[in-house]
Formats: sequence, C-alpha cells, structure tokens
Amino acid sequence: MSEKEESTEKRLEQALQKGAPELKVQRISKVERLTGGLSSQNFFVTADTDDGEVTWVMRVEPKHGMITPYSMEREFNLIRAVGEAGIPVPEVLYLEQDKSIMDGDFILMSLVEGEIYSQNDPRLHADPALMKSVQNQFVEALAKLHSISQDVIPNYADGAESVRAQVEIYRTRLARAEQIPSPAFRHALEVLERGAPEAQRISLLHGDYRSPNLMFRDGKLQAILDWELSRVGDPLTDIAFTQTTGAGICAIEGELAEYYTELTGVSIGEEEMEYHRFLEGTKAGIIGLGGATAVVKGGTDLRLLSVTVSALGGGQQNDVKELESKFDKYRGK
Repeated sequence: MSEKEESTEKRLEQALQKGAPELKVQRISKVERLTGGLSSQNFFVTADTDDGEVTWVMRVEPKHGMITPYSMEREFNLIRAVGEAGIPVPEVLYLEQDKSIMDGDFILMSLVEGEIYSQNDPRLHADPALMKSVQNQFVEALAKLHSISQDVIPNYADGAESVRAQVEIYRTRLARAEQIPSPAFRHALEVLERGAPEAQRISLLHGDYRSPNLMFRDGKLQAILDWELSRVGDPLTDIAFTQTTGAGICAIEGELAEYYTELTGVSIGEEEMEYHRFLEGTKAGIIGLGGATAVVKGGTDLRLLSVTVSALGGGQQNDVKELESKFDKYRGK
C-alpha cells in the first residue's frame, strides 16, 4: 500500500470516527475506486467496525465532472427524503463537507447488493417472464416517484421550475462548456424555449432513469441509483429520457406508456413527446460537450470522452430544423 493510499484511508478513518461515531469505525482497511460514475467519483470503502467488517459506497464531489458544479449536500438530502417517502434507495449514512479529506465533499451510503440489467440485457431477452417483471417494476417505481409530494424534498425549487428553466440551465452549461461557439446547440435551445409545452403536472424527476441505474435482486427492485440529475419538472422529460438516451428494453412507450398513464393519470401525447425527446437529446449533447471540456481542462478519466463521442454522434442540426418545422405547424408560428 502506497503512502498516498495509507494517507487517504487514515484521513477517512479519522473523519468517520469524529463525525459519525454511530458507525463504530475502528479502521478503514480499503478504499477502492469504482469504474462507474461520470459526475461523482465512486468508491468502495471497507471498514472494520465494532460489529465486524462492512463495505459502504462513497460518492465524492468531482473536480472535472459532466455536470459541474455539483452539490453533494443536495444529493444527500434528496436521497434521504425520497427514501423516507418510500422510494427504494441506498441508505445515506454520512455527509462530509471538509474537502481536505477526499479532495471534495462526499457522501457515505449503504452498499446495495444485487444485479443491474443493461439497456438491452441478453438475460432479459432469454427470460420473457423476467423481462416483463423488470419492465413493470421499472414503470411502477417511476410512477411512484412522480406521484410523491414535493414537500418531502428539502431546498428544492417549487413548481415554477419547469421546462423553460431547464432550457436556461443548459444554456448556462453550454456557455461553460463551449471551447468554440456551438451554433447548432444555441439554436436548439432557442427552439426549445420558444416551443415549450405546458406541463400536465410538476413532479420530482430522476433525470437519468434507465435500467443500469436500478439494482435488482432475485428479480425484485432493491434500489434506484445515481440521483445527480434529479430535479423538479415535467414528468414527460423522464419518459422521454427512457426513449432516447435511456432507450432499450425498458423504454416507456407502447404498452408500458399505457401502464404508466394508468398508474399516474399523466397522458403521453406524441406532440409533447417529440418536444421532450428533442430536449433530452440536446441536454445529452451539451453534457457530452461538457465532458470534452472537462478533459481539456485537466480531467483524466477517459470515460468523459467516450460519453462525449456518444452524445455528439447524432445529426443535431437536422433534428433542430425538423423540430422547428413541427413547432411552426403545431403552433401556427
């Protein structure tokens, strides 16, 4: 073990002994970086405690992430609140805001064991009954999330945070990410701002809702993971995400869309969905551009570049023109 690793583990050990005595930490024996996570840095933390050995998950504020600046305190409060509201999530155990310990704020949470299904997982294709069960649980969990009271969410904006607010947020992110002007993205945001539909409902959104962010065990949903893109807004944006960036076996369309409407009362009209799918594609592209900028500015995680290539690989300019034409037709502009 290197001096740096020993130093990290010792600093973490001392922080938890002081700040979270209820965890009964005797010694931190291992801190191991995970391969997932593009916004936060994720680690396994193995500790010797008064009750025996335990492994937790630690999420650390990124220096060069996809959606910086980022608040670990916000994520901590959100996960705790939705868990108390009955949404399956890991238990959040500790929030540390002394950046000297892990070079950023961090959250410690329980390790949820199980299996994750990819967006086109061959195990589901091979077992139609399991696929149907996973699809239904996927829809049911999102419907429950979209139905809980906003009052459980501390420090969140009220219902006025809608689609246009999202456009403005991504306009700011685009300005921060641009190395040279990006006229296609700028025009896309103008079109999106002009054509924003009224929301049927304002709900808590997950923002990155796809099967790889759900943990199952023995076919049953155990936890929804990765809440860093969560916000308050139109639930159709989460539905659109499952049809675009999150597309695959669990895309909420056809029968699954009808099931979602049955559970929530929120109708999924094609005109509105065209808008929200384009919004999600634009957001993904800007996040990808942010990944490239993060690498230019010193980020060393090459996964940032892989997401950039994926996000920016489509025909954005043609999509802008097509959507603008549809808005002109639909709204008589």
